[in-house]
Amino acid sequence: MKKFEIALLCAGMTMLGVLLHKMDFAMVCGSISMVGAGFLLIFFQEIVAFVFNSLGWQYSFSRQTAAKIPFRDILKIRVAGDGVNYLTPSATLAGEWSRTIMLGSEHPLAERLSSVALAKITQALAMVLSSIAGLAWAFARGVNLDGMGGLLKGGGWLLGGIIGLIVLMEVRGALIKKQPEKADKNKKLSVWQHLKSVDREIMLFVRECPGRFALSTLFFLLAYLWGAFEAYWICRFLGHTVTVETAVLIELLSIFMDGIFFAVPGKAGTQEATKTAIFAALGFNPSFGFSFAIIRHMREILWAVIGFYMYYHHQNSKKATAAEANVPA
Repeated sequence: MKKFEIALLCAGMTMLGVLLHKMDFAMVCGSISMVGAGFLLIFFQEIVAFVFNSLGWQYSFSRQTAAKIPFRDILKIRVAGDGVNYLTPSATLAGEWSRTIMLGSEHPLAERLSSVALAKITQALAMVLSSIAGLAWAFARGVNLDGMGGLLKGGGWLLGGIIGLIVLMEVRGALIKKQPEKADKNKKLSVWQHLKSVDREIMLFVRECPGRFALSTLFFLLAYLWGAFEAYWICRFLGHTVTVETAVLIELLSIFMDGIFFAVPGKAGTQEATKTAIFAALGFNPSFGFSFAIIRHMREILWAVIGFYMYYHHQNSKKATAAEANVPA
């Protein structure tokens, strides 16, 4: 799987190189230089999205468990997990495991895994709803999406490849499970054995807590929609004032395209390619879309570095505490 993700990273960087060759570099640099101190607003406004995402995750816990975890801890772990997801070639899975670890062993593993899995499900549902709304709105406005056809085809092949790999891994796992294993009463339960109970936990949560499931989806949806605020101000700082309606449409289409290329580490190349195509479809100069993508990429990378550092610091603190207590970490 890692080789596949590294190949995606290389493909994304190649795409970025092609775009750089085609863009009016002087115009792009001139546009980006106009942002100036406005980047502070672009950077700090993301805290609102983190709060919405953290609330979405908080409502994926049972009411009893959520009451035991301070919201500031959920917020910190959310930022850290997003950073690991962004900077690690793992198809956004490494960050989910990081969140599971940072929640701490005082909570049962199955409970931690089910909350992370549920949050992933409700966030995916929010992404699908946003994408459907964006495409419907674009068609209603008569937006010509023909220029995005190549990206859509590439994304389709990418998703097909990922699904194929998942199916292959599932089949391989099923074959391995059929092999007889010697019973060992002293052997600890593996992570995969814990995972067997996660599906049951998720179904139980959905059945018994439909309100929390709905609220989790709602807060993730609000986090996605908040991106329109950033889109509006990036456009304005780049010297192109757009309407609120256009900013929302830019964001909804961006959510759709980001969802297709979710497995590309750090959105390398895909951020620039998709934004360039979206802005061109909406009648803007492609260089404007490329500049927009660079600014958003800068914000994402900075927050990802902060999040990754938070996870690294947490792990180091955990090891230091374990060393002091003379207990293996």
